Amino acid sequence: ATDIAQAIETEGTMENLIKAKGYEDCLVYMADNKVDIVVKSEGLQKEDVAKIKDIVLAQTDVPVENISITETK
Repeated sequence: ATDIAQAIETEGTMENLIKAKGYEDCLVYMADNKVDIVVKSEGLQKEDVAKIKDIVLAQTDVPVENISITETK
């Protein structure tokens, strides 16, 4: 159960860091060495995606190819 608690804490940290970059809202879900992120945005640019991936890479050991970022309006 410690892994689950750790994952929830890490998800929350990443959500806060992403929101701090100026995004209105986001949801981070970690499972099976993958991270799925849904971010509220009016058009994610390459640099936005890079910023979000940098946050995930700094907070987890998930490989970059296992990071999925989806945009919602």
